[in-house]
Amino acid sequence: MSPAPRPPLALVVVVVVVVALGGASACGGAAPPAPAPAAAAGRVLVNVDEDGVAMMGLDPVSYTAPGGPEAGDAAHAVAHGGATYWFASADHAAAFAAAPDQHAPRYGGFCAYAASQGRLTEVDPEIFLIHDGHLLLFASHDFHDRFAADPARLLAEADRRWPALVARHGAPVD
Repeated sequence: MSPAPRPPLALVVVVVVVVALGGASACGGAAPPAPAPAAAAGRVLVNVDEDGVAMMGLDPVSYTAPGGPEAGDAAHAVAHGGATYWFASADHAAAFAAAPDQHAPRYGGFCAYAASQGRLTEVDPEIFLIHDGHLLLFASHDFHDRFAADPARLLAEADRRWPALVARHGAPVD
């Protein structure tokens, strides 16, 4: 059963403080692995709707499963990095919880091509690319095709520009 259609996304900026664990601090020490370079800076910028749900409720684990992206269900929700992700099954939710940085989309779920240009752009979560095991979302087929033509260079550009986007659009960590 498919969930009810979700309303259009509103740009919501979420800031999460990196909590010190095991002697590591948000200002030094070991940073957890992250899908985007800004996570080590103590901030995260996530594309969520007004309810804090990422990816318009689509299941991020399903992107690598046969059949591709499928609708998630609030009954199988996992919070990670300032967003709530919905999953089609308890198994997908458990897989995500075990390795969220492997399954969560890069660049906070914003368009990877736009991030490579230093911009934040909403996405169509059904336009995507799995590159080196990472989920990348795009605003349009044109942006997907431009990125797919030179993924190594554009991924490096997006990685380089992402911290500035977080600094510009995120709120400072207290």
